[in-house]
Amino acid sequence: MTRRLCIGLLLAVLANAGCGGEGPTAADGKARLWVTRDRGAIVLVDLEVPAGQSLLRALKSKAKVSTRYGGGFVQSIDGIEGSARRHEDWFWFVNGLAGDRSASSYRLRDGDVAWWDYRDWSRDAETLEVVAGAFPEPFLHGYAGRTRPAAVRYAPGLAVEASRVARVLGSDDVAARGSPVDADANVFEFVDEAPHLTAVLRQPGSGPSGAVRFSFSGSVVRLLDGDFSQRFESP
Repeated sequence: MTRRLCIGLLLAVLANAGCGGEGPTAADGKARLWVTRDRGAIVLVDLEVPAGQSLLRALKSKAKVSTRYGGGFVQSIDGIEGSARRHEDWFWFVNGLAGDRSASSYRLRDGDVAWWDYRDWSRDAETLEVVAGAFPEPFLHGYAGRTRPAAVRYAPGLAVEASRVARVLGSDDVAARGSPVDADANVFEFVDEAPHLTAVLRQPGSGPSGAVRFSFSGSVVRLLDGDFSQRFESP
């Protein structure tokens, strides 16, 4: 077998990863599938799916999907079709982190939140790298099976609230704002500002493998009750 043929076969296998072969089993666990429109403003699908399968396969099991570019990228979901002319398209996140590969190549893991959103990308196609609406992800399950340590920092008077969130995140690194934070850690920061929940990469451009920084001000009860769930921006 020639080297060129070997490479061609390898690429074919990678392109179809998760689309064929054996299906997921109970041992793979469960993931969550969200399909929304307009930056999470309209929820179309909110269901549990088996982990152990590709993101694309999971989507196809719950919605009518058409694809492009060899089948790895989604063109339409349930008749809602992307349009370069209108600057509207489907984008996916896992645990709030923007995908870095085709949907057929990402294998869902137990606990993942798989999120498809249809939106106008004209202002943020290159800059929207992480969204906060999957909280407490990506603190709990990370991306592609890689998790990071979590650090919680708080403004004066917010230590109790910070400790409560730290327990949810499984973090014992809780300290006042300004305290050193490990360069590899995800950060959740309590601030005394107008109510909000936002998320950015600590190093812009680092992709879904990079550490995140969340900023929060408001009711911890609302946060933990899921009031910010499935939204790009704070409600």
